Amino acid sequence: MKTLLVAGAINTDLVAQVERAPEVGETVIGGTFAEFGGGKGANQAVAAARSGASVALVSAVGDDAYGEARLRGLRADGIDTGAIATMSGSASGIAIIIVEASGDNRICDLPGAREHLTPDAVSQAYIAIQPDAVLATNELSPDCLRVLFSQARQAGVPVWFNVAPYTESARGLIPLVDTLMVNRGEAEDILGVRGHEYPIDELAAGLRQQGVKRVVMTLGGDGVRGFDGDADFVVPALQVHAVDTTGAGDTFGGAWAAETLRGAGFSEALNYANRAAAVSVTRPGAQSSIPTRDEVLRD
Repeated sequence: MKTLLVAGAINTDLVAQVERAPEVGETVIGGTFAEFGGGKGANQAVAAARSGASVALVSAVGDDAYGEARLRGLRADGIDTGAIATMSGSASGIAIIIVEASGDNRICDLPGAREHLTPDAVSQAYIAIQPDAVLATNELSPDCLRVLFSQARQAGVPVWFNVAPYTESARGLIPLVDTLMVNRGEAEDILGVRGHEYPIDELAAGLRQQGVKRVVMTLGGDGVRGFDGDADFVVPALQVHAVDTTGAGDTFGGAWAAETLRGAGFSEALNYANRAAAVSVTRPGAQSSIPTRDEVLRD
């Protein structure tokens, strides 16, 4: 079986579910609290594993209870955790999330241990795993990602980059990427055209001019657009009752990667990933909401 190496964050999500988020200086009373496994990298690794891929994850946790819990959870999903560093004296990553009744969310990400992950550690992980594809989020340092992408490029291994959470440093990594996953705002930021309302196909063309072979653009309620050469694939959004949108994009990315590694065509993988993401928003939490392949095909 082909191996997917995922690079990104491992977090513990501390989630408050409320009717609406408070305004500045306001206290909102009432709601529920829950703790989930999270982090965009970990979420995508879990999504890929539950869709049947062989997955290894390169990241870092602290030597605390949160880190131990996250490692146990990842191993329970069959993910290879050998490339996850445990940083002595560091706290594990935490995300504080407010989810409104509408399903919309607000997130505060506290990176913790992953800020101390070195490019050399990432390089050694790549050498040890020898993956068939790399899927990365923009949660590790630019130096770590550049080393990883360069090694993959030299070996002819495809690099799939989910540019979230977007930072300007991500622009310099684009030429090393085969498939770029973005939303509209991220595409505009990369091209420096935020607020100009360029058509989606023009944004995708601009990204491909930077060396990207494929562009996957997630558009929320407007579905997904996929661009591969001259082909433009439109995947309509599925109508579901959203409970919590946290992790939906991660579910999409991991599911797409797994289906692509399985040998599915570009359009087929997009449709599968869209279905997986739709299932995920009907459930609370990030990793807790991610469906298995059987659940995606059944629903």
